[in-house]
Amino acid sequence: MVHPTMTPSPTIFFGLLIVCLCLIGILALRLASGSRRQQRAIEELSSALKHSRDYVELQRDKLALRSDLDTLKDEFISTVSHELRTPLTSIRGALGLLSAGLLGNVDPKAQNLLRIASSNTERLIRLINDILDLERMESGRAPLSLRRCSIVDLAREAVDSMTGMADTAAVRLELTSKAGRDAIYFDADSDRILQVLTNLLSNAIKFSPEGSVVSVEIDAHAESLLVKVVDHGRGIPADKLEKIFDRFQQVEASDASKRGGTGLGLAICRSIVQQHGGAIWAERNLDAPGTTLWVQFTRSVRASDSVAQSALPSVERGESAIVLRESEPGDHGAGRMIA
Repeated sequence: MVHPTMTPSPTIFFGLLIVCLCLIGILALRLASGSRRQQRAIEELSSALKHSRDYVELQRDKLALRSDLDTLKDEFISTVSHELRTPLTSIRGALGLLSAGLLGNVDPKAQNLLRIASSNTERLIRLINDILDLERMESGRAPLSLRRCSIVDLAREAVDSMTGMADTAAVRLELTSKAGRDAIYFDADSDRILQVLTNLLSNAIKFSPEGSVVSVEIDAHAESLLVKVVDHGRGIPADKLEKIFDRFQQVEASDASKRGGTGLGLAICRSIVQQHGGAIWAERNLDAPGTTLWVQFTRSVRASDSVAQSALPSVERGESAIVLRESEPGDHGAGRMIA
């Protein structure tokens, strides 16, 4: 018996065709949706890159503008300071003549007014000189004159120069060194280092109570020299130990009027020390009130140092330190260096 050939009915064929078309449509929709997501991602990335480029350009423009403004500011400060220094010097000279009575005697009230005028003139001149010093150093127009120096000799000179101020404040100065005689030499601009040491001593004396001691201690390690100036005054708050090295910074707002100073001394010290490749920082005393200012310089050994040390004055050698001080019992004046 012959069976007839079985062929799919048109209904099944069209059903399969519709299913295939639906699958193709769904796949096409998914591909189109994925393509749109990719396109959106690409557009978002392009937009983010554009915003980033715009931000970078804006910051670059701001930095350029700030640099130009800083340059103009520095030039303005320098010009104004130079222009002010000349007339102030003349005013100081005239006030000095009047105070000395060279142009005639003045009554006590006028003498007091002259004293106030002279004091404020000196303060303005110090401020202008400090501003000019700082501006020259930070602009690179104050090159260092390096030579071989002894940190002990410079410290002794600084202590001697601050004797008068210490006597007036009834503060005693002491200088000690734990460094060996062949370890006290380094390359530096002696005038600038002396400026740093006298600034640190001046600050320490101003904030020390009567009858207290301000000590300068010197130590040396393999590649560095350490100098610390220790006072026993009111101390510096922990949050201002770094800020005091910024321009015009005072521990308290009233310090400028009560104790004098321009607020530039420590900024100048930091600039000088950094020019020498050193470091300067402040710490609160751990076992007593007051502050310790640390200064670190790099040292290098030279054969000539062993020759130079023979010219050093003899000093009193303690058990663990070379003691360079001589103080009288009950004497509140500055410690005297012994030669």
